Amino acid sequence: MKKLIMFFLIVFLAACVKVGEFTPERHADYELGKPNCETNPEKCINGIPW
Repeated sequence: MKKLIMFFLIVFLAACVKVGEFTPERHADYELGKPNCETNPEKCINGIPW
């Protein structure tokens, strides 16, 4: 029983290794709603989009 629990623990840890990495498509979706401060400066305050 103890070996089975350790096995599942190792499998769960191995599955969480790349949690913070996203695909380029996911990054593009995230950046889609943000204005570009170089082309639309009226949508930015001190170079930071709001």
